[in-house]
Amino acid sequence: MKMSGEYRVASGEWGISCSHSPLATRLLHCRFIGVFVVLLALSSLRSYAQDIHFSQFFNAPLALGPGTIGQFDGDYRANGIFRQQWRSVSVPYRTLGLGGDGRDFLGVQGLGVGAWLFNDRAGDSRLNQFHFSIGASWTQRFGTEREQSITAGLQAGFTSLTLDSRALSFDNQYNGFTYDPTLPTGERFDRDGMMHPDVNVGLVYRYAPSKRELVQAGVGVFNLTTPDIGFLGEPGVPLDRRSTFHLITQFPIHERFDLLPMAQYMAQGTFRELDLGSNLRYILLDRYGLNRAVQLGIHWRADDAGYIYAGFEYDDWTFGMSYDINTSDLVPASRNRGGIEFAVVRIFKQRPAVPVRFKACPDQI
Repeated sequence: MKMSGEYRVASGEWGISCSHSPLATRLLHCRFIGVFVVLLALSSLRSYAQDIHFSQFFNAPLALGPGTIGQFDGDYRANGIFRQQWRSVSVPYRTLGLGGDGRDFLGVQGLGVGAWLFNDRAGDSRLNQFHFSIGASWTQRFGTEREQSITAGLQAGFTSLTLDSRALSFDNQYNGFTYDPTLPTGERFDRDGMMHPDVNVGLVYRYAPSKRELVQAGVGVFNLTTPDIGFLGEPGVPLDRRSTFHLITQFPIHERFDLLPMAQYMAQGTFRELDLGSNLRYILLDRYGLNRAVQLGIHWRADDAGYIYAGFEYDDWTFGMSYDINTSDLVPASRNRGGIEFAVVRIFKQRPAVPVRFKACPDQI
């Protein structure tokens, strides 16, 4: 379990005041504030369970829930993300995620399909979690220019769990003077692996009035089947449901600068995780269908870590790197070292033809 920190939002009354303006940017700001408050209010709801997480949740769309399937500008999307953490404390925890989805699949307007898998290995026991699921979504677009949409999605798949009990040590193996691996452990492992089905659902609202303006807010619920998990001879423990809420926004603040505030909240059993942060995007090139930009960001995960982000956009590619600086009670052991993460996203789409540049010559030549 790598979700850390507990966050509770006190109930109360919220008020929002947005000045009237015909500008789309002002409207976008008001929507951002309103949806953000809704997410904070939802965070007080009781939820259930325990799963993996990524700092770059904005670069791992299918990890946010099936409501994000097909939510991008293009035809197909592929992404990969790798995370390593706690190398300074113990055996490193490593997580690899791969995803792919399509929009308006097979020419059916509104139909999205996608697949998501991840493999996570944690700790001395080499506890390995492999997950694979496929999903579909349906998007209903509306608005004067169909700039708004609501997407509902469903994922179904399986998760496999294995561990190496021989790599573990127990107090029964202490002989009074030192650790003796030849002594019996006193534990009875019925099995070293198991598999269970997974069903997830999600809902996403998206508002994109222009290329550089966006509000995306979504919810997801994972582990609907609440399978029993256990390696010992006793009855297994139900895996709690996990609820996620995310908000990703973008709006221009200058001719070449965009601001991207974002938030994610996850709840699972007694565990809570809140991520808040923002990226600043600087546009290097945006013409003839070509796009070049760099991003820098600062983020905070409540009671756990702060992390910095650097990203680079090259046409249909996005590359991202982040590093967590641990601030939790584990600091004496971690020495503030958390985890490093790398992400890549590729969007496939038909590009407009680049106009041919030529020099006009006078008729008399």
